[in-house]
Amino acid sequence: MKKNLLLLILFVLVFAGCRSSKPVIHQFYLLEPPEQYEGTWPERVSMLPGSCYLSAVQLAPAYASHQIAVREDSHQIRYFSFNEWAVRPEIAFKQLMSDFYDKNQLFRAVKTGRIVGTTDYVLETEVTHVELDTREDEFFARLQLQFLLLDGKNQGGVLYKHHADRSLPLETKNLNHFAAAISKMFTEELHAFSVGVLQTKQ
Repeated sequence: MKKNLLLLILFVLVFAGCRSSKPVIHQFYLLEPPEQYEGTWPERVSMLPGSCYLSAVQLAPAYASHQIAVREDSHQIRYFSFNEWAVRPEIAFKQLMSDFYDKNQLFRAVKTGRIVGTTDYVLETEVTHVELDTREDEFFARLQLQFLLLDGKNQGGVLYKHHADRSLPLETKNLNHFAAAISKMFTEELHAFSVGVLQTKQ
């Protein structure tokens, strides 16, 4: 009788333990064009007559994976275990650029895949930081990048350079808001770069 009672108690404890343990759910986040983003463009300017090739985005090695980086100290980062980018950032950033120039005709043509021959321009993008910064009491989305417009026909000389190191505060440690903030900052800086190119080349 006592043996049966002990077995029943053991079964109840094991069953209760199984019911209370929740399965770990992986969450995935996207870098996508901001909703209802409308940047201001200079008046009386037209698209550049040449074609432009979008090079692959160069991402610093610490951020070049599906893992989302968290800055915890001046030289210390960690990665979320169950929260990841759905698409690696360098691929997502290039898609943001392609979508942006499909909507905003800065160049006569924009090419992204393998090309034969040369184009008038080459756009190189380097991202050195894309992280959730938790070093202060607040949480920040941080993005540091550089756009380089190169002469595609004359030995790749630099025609225009744009650099930015941005941080946006987040109300909470919410990775959906973080992904939205990174997307917003990237698009804003791509727009600022494009305006600078137009003003320089007109």
